[in-house]
Amino acid sequence: MTTLGLIGRGAWARTIGMTLDSLPDVNWLPITDPGQPVDGVVIANRSRDHVTSALPFVAAGVPCFVEKPLATCLADFGELKAAADAAKCPVFAGHLHRFNPAAEVFCATLSQIGPVQSASAYCANNKPRDDTSVIWDWLPHPLSLARQIFTSPADHARANSLHGGNRPQHVRAELSYQGRKFTLEASWRASTPAFCIIARGRDATLIFDDKAEEKVVLTREGTSTPLAYGQEPPLTRELRAFVDMIGGWRENASSLSAAEDVMRSLDAVARSVSERGARVAINWPG
Repeated sequence: MTTLGLIGRGAWARTIGMTLDSLPDVNWLPITDPGQPVDGVVIANRSRDHVTSALPFVAAGVPCFVEKPLATCLADFGELKAAADAAKCPVFAGHLHRFNPAAEVFCATLSQIGPVQSASAYCANNKPRDDTSVIWDWLPHPLSLARQIFTSPADHARANSLHGGNRPQHVRAELSYQGRKFTLEASWRASTPAFCIIARGRDATLIFDDKAEEKVVLTREGTSTPLAYGQEPPLTRELRAFVDMIGGWRENASSLSAAEDVMRSLDAVARSVSERGARVAINWPG
């Protein structure tokens, strides 16, 4: 039996709790103290509190699942990564769509469209938050799939706030991957929820639309073909991967190293917004 602690009391934390209830051989309890005997901790509280909540558990060697965004600034992410490295404690990055069966089929089909030339993403809802900006809330979703789309990290970013100033509620960004563009738009001001990525290759176009009835569609020479995918809920698959990691049955499927692309891209987008759309480099150490 695996016992997990859960930090968070909001709607998503409640959804996580209900999902954990559905997993066999898993118990969970609300937790605040790293001294409580648990096998791992799921952190799903306010975005700005993710790192400060995780650090005491990481220092104690307790494996942590941290919901997106891992942090709301690059410095906090660096502190979390340094602490995890020092304690040799696994931290699982909560990037839900890496475990979405439809997104997995989308990524697996990219090789069929020829070399990817460009991509675009649109993500939106009407749920503004007061603890971060739409950059850190929404853009982790498409950026968590960007490495699979472009097979390399981003090198530059440009971004403009369309509403909300330096703490955007609506943002438009463009990231460069060795000259190939990923245009992204994210909004908290939309009447209809949306999350869609379009990858354009030399030979075909591939669409992942998480809100559509047919979530993955391949278009080639004017013919659109819906693709089949599994129906298991992404959150169930994600949390089971975390439990399996704790039990030693699989490697960390969403490590901090794999999440660093996302965090550095988010940082560049935020810096470009603060510099009124200037082209800024993605900063990597060394």
